[in-house]
Amino acid sequence: MNYDMDYEIYQYISQQVENYVLLDDLLVRNHLTYHAAKQKTALFKEKYNFLLEKYHIRKQNPVMLCYDLIKLLNQFPENEELQYLYFCTVTDTGLLNEINSDSITEEQAIRNYINQKKQVQELTEFMQIQTEYKQKLSQIKKNIKKSDSTETPDCMQEFQLLYELTVQHTFLYGANKNQIYKDNLYALLICLNNSKILLPLKPYLIFAVLSRKHGMMQNRENFIPNLKIVFEYQKYQIDTDNGKNFNLYLSYLELYDHLKRFYMQDQKTDIAFCDFCFANSSPLSEWFFRYCQPDADIPMNLKQKITVLKSLCFPMLYCYEDYSHCDVIQFESEHPEIWKRWKEYARPAITENFLQAVSCNSDLSEILNKFPYYEKFSSYAELFLYESAERMLDEKMLNLAEKLIK
Repeated sequence: MNYDMDYEIYQYISQQVENYVLLDDLLVRNHLTYHAAKQKTALFKEKYNFLLEKYHIRKQNPVMLCYDLIKLLNQFPENEELQYLYFCTVTDTGLLNEINSDSITEEQAIRNYINQKKQVQELTEFMQIQTEYKQKLSQIKKNIKKSDSTETPDCMQEFQLLYELTVQHTFLYGANKNQIYKDNLYALLICLNNSKILLPLKPYLIFAVLSRKHGMMQNRENFIPNLKIVFEYQKYQIDTDNGKNFNLYLSYLELYDHLKRFYMQDQKTDIAFCDFCFANSSPLSEWFFRYCQPDADIPMNLKQKITVLKSLCFPMLYCYEDYSHCDVIQFESEHPEIWKRWKEYARPAITENFLQAVSCNSDLSEILNKFPYYEKFSSYAELFLYESAERMLDEKMLNLAEKLIK
């Protein structure tokens, strides 16, 4: 089930309508007068432009700006001013980079400023928390084998509830009334409850063991999972659906969600830390946000957080009005072979060349004239290349987020 961009836009518009607040009320909520809001909006833009100039980041077009940012952040990922520029750029709806600036009213500019300022702050705080948890996890991995046992009360009641919770999930149906599974689950629970280091991460660790080692947990007597390994990144095939992936991955996500709720009131459990481990130990979070309706309750890594908060118009490489006459869905339906040929031809190297040409404001005719069927379907061919380039640039910028977590 692919996520539909049209549906995303519809949801966004619907949400904006539902959340619409009169400007006077919005200013009161943010402790601003109209005059102060205008000043802060102008200062917000001035700071952004000042930092671009300070780091010699060109802003003649979005590709040039992004390429310069990518290069600098790869070299200096911990630079807070560059991080700030990055968050401002991906959340910009036109205020900072003056997209359709002629049509933006003072009120719209103020609204954009208030909204974007909050998003930049949210991303900054989220990144800082991610960095703290990454460092904390590194220490746990180093000390996981050290003895830190503590006496714990009998956990038979917890075990019974946990057993009943886990066997409800599709990939663990075979564990129902399975004595080997019961014994292994009980041993795992005792191990976690007796460890000061691991106890706060109990929901994540139970999830990770059951999702990655469910076969051994059900079939191997006295199975002792390597808990250090379940902190390592687990790859899953999320780019294609073989008919089983969707239900299996959804079952994994449901198990973690149920475990998290099960331990939500346990003061010894660090739910936020568990979420960090879940979101950064596999592509399951990315899979969910790609193929299912976005849900803020699903744990996110920084890349996913940016994906949720970034502007729908980022990156905008062309004027949509120039291609308003193009019905892409109808064209693909009527010319499937041409569309297939374009997808094969617009491989990463070609798209990268196109991006480079756009970044330098170079003549695009040489690339376009070599594009199959360009003479016959010039507008659709250009639109195809632009959209391919936007997706590539978007992915480049999103992948950059991983560099920011140290």
